[in-house]
Amino acid sequence: RAAAHAELADALRGLGRAAMARRAYARALAVDPSYAAAAAGLDAMDRGRQERENFQVGQRLASQRHIGHWTVLDVRRGGFGVVYVVRASDTGARKVLKTYDTRLLWSDEDRARFEREALTWVRLRPHPNVAPAEHVEWIEGLPCVVTEYAEGGDLARLLRAGALPPADALRFARHLCDGLRHGHDQLGLVHRDVKPANCLLTGDGTLRVTDFGLARAFDSADADLPGLGELPAAAQALYTTVAGTPRYMAPEQYAPGAVLDTRADVYAYGVVLFQMVTGALPPAGVPARAYVERTTRRRTRRTPLYRLIRACTEADREDRPPDFAAVRELLDGVYRKVLGRPAPAPPGTPRLTAEEYVSRAVGLIHLERFGEALEEAEDGLRAADRDGDGDVVRAKLWQVRGMALGWLRRGEEALAAYDRAVGLNPEEPSAWLNRGNQLLAQERHEDALECYDRALEIRPDIGNVWGSKANALGALKRFEEAEEAASRAVALRPRDPNILVIRALLRGRQYRHADALEDLDRALAVEPRSALALGNKGNTLLLLSRPEEALDALQRAAELAPDDPSTSCNLTLAAYRLGRYEEAGEYCEKALRLFGRTAELLVHKGLIHGKLHGSDEAELACYDSAVAAAADDDAWRAAAWGRKGAALLALERPEEALACYDESLSILPDTSWLRDGRQTALEHLGRTDA
Repeated sequence: RAAAHAELADALRGLGRAAMARRAYARALAVDPSYAAAAAGLDAMDRGRQERENFQVGQRLASQRHIGHWTVLDVRRGGFGVVYVVRASDTGARKVLKTYDTRLLWSDEDRARFEREALTWVRLRPHPNVAPAEHVEWIEGLPCVVTEYAEGGDLARLLRAGALPPADALRFARHLCDGLRHGHDQLGLVHRDVKPANCLLTGDGTLRVTDFGLARAFDSADADLPGLGELPAAAQALYTTVAGTPRYMAPEQYAPGAVLDTRADVYAYGVVLFQMVTGALPPAGVPARAYVERTTRRRTRRTPLYRLIRACTEADREDRPPDFAAVRELLDGVYRKVLGRPAPAPPGTPRLTAEEYVSRAVGLIHLERFGEALEEAEDGLRAADRDGDGDVVRAKLWQVRGMALGWLRRGEEALAAYDRAVGLNPEEPSAWLNRGNQLLAQERHEDALECYDRALEIRPDIGNVWGSKANALGALKRFEEAEEAASRAVALRPRDPNILVIRALLRGRQYRHADALEDLDRALAVEPRSALALGNKGNTLLLLSRPEEALDALQRAAELAPDDPSTSCNLTLAAYRLGRYEEAGEYCEKALRLFGRTAELLVHKGLIHGKLHGSDEAELACYDSAVAAAADDDAWRAAAWGRKGAALLALERPEEALACYDESLSILPDTSWLRDGRQTALEHLGRTDA
């Protein structure tokens, strides 16, 4: 069993499924604490890992959506997630950021699930009893859902004082029922974590359900993920956990990997309703229906309200109301009996405003749903026409339309959209920034610089603009100006990993590798799981002739981005320099699959083959393929001819070797190692001519 767990871990690690691989290694060691292969695998994965802390009260967070920053006012933890109450520096508005707890070693699978489930919340149309997800943005490498701040707190705070008056309890019960029904009817959502803490209260006493989708995001149901479905069901269940809050969870939620439907939410709804009318909550592990029966009098159990609670909390989901439409029908009858008047009809769904379309489109762009974002922007423009909105909001919609088109690689259409945006509102710096970024992607560096300068004329304190300007100046080899712009960007956004990587790459191009490494380490201190920063750190360490450290950084980058071809290429080089030729061969083969048959990789394949098997025809074939692949790359064409010459010398074929060295020197005549190789070939032939 220990061997099976360890070999499963090796396979999962090879697929880039790092968190699951760690779990499998841990299982192997739980079975056999002395199992060396599992201990070595776990040690290799954890070596050099950096952990990060959650955000702290008072910390300033760089916002991608806003020109300014967020200031953290309060931190609230619960389960696997963290909630931050923040204030926007540009508007002063309070908002809530929801993300995961970084201390719980969240994996890339977990992060992907968070993004996918955040998407369901973003897609959910507005409803009076649902707290909207305004948008999604990444802050210091963490995906955050941005929501409204509830001035009235939440239902959990209200219930600390005990049971509610019947009228209040039934009003909140109606709001909760209608909000959950909206989520299920529109997108088929099962909330999975219905509880008072997820019921926010507005200033006028309206209850709004929050965290749609995030309960499943904080789950580890890996069976939802591509690739895992190929594992046997028992193996899937072995590395799966459950999510929810135990005192509100339906019995079926305790089964790992269980398929849930809206009746799980109906159960939790019944528990919340019982808590509102009694102030009591079933203890953990005690079925709610049994607790209700045990703690209420026989006469009370016959009332319509308690019949509803008991129906919702039946242990067998087949015995519960099938959905919230059925719950609403029962609740309406309770309302008439208890309050003596009919319940208000369910509210209609309001139309989206143009500003709401902007937020939805931005959230979808951050979630890489570019086609959907384009549709939202176009719907927003129609809404702006319908409502007679002014130029400012229309400019925003044209700008997000341009962003979506740019990501869809429809560059000219994107530029046309940005032209409309800056035409409608030429004083919006973000429109000039995005127009410049599109021009930069098209390698129109001078035109991009003009856009960045326009943005900085309006607002000289935007770090992202300075960072993009540094990129453009670097492409033009105006390194002194680029360094100044990059340093301005870092001064304005000192904890932005992307800007630190921009400056590191710029310094690397100037052969300032030690300075580049310093910036990359700063970026990794903020975002330890940045594949971009780790990959560039590995490359920089190779350039500093520190292959062992480079290999470690590159292996961690490959864990995070297993299909990145440049990481595989650099892993090949690092392992080769360390004399780990079999490992280098595996990395090289993977890089060839990802990158294609490039001259550089084919030369390395030949060198590795020579080290492992000695020079032979297979090694020579690698160099011949490299020569063909390097038709437009003089450096690697010369290298391929030179390496072929060295292999022919090893095979004691000096005449052919001399011809190869002559070919290489005709391309790069002043390369010392090629001249030395030619001289060796001449000596083998007994010739002394130059």
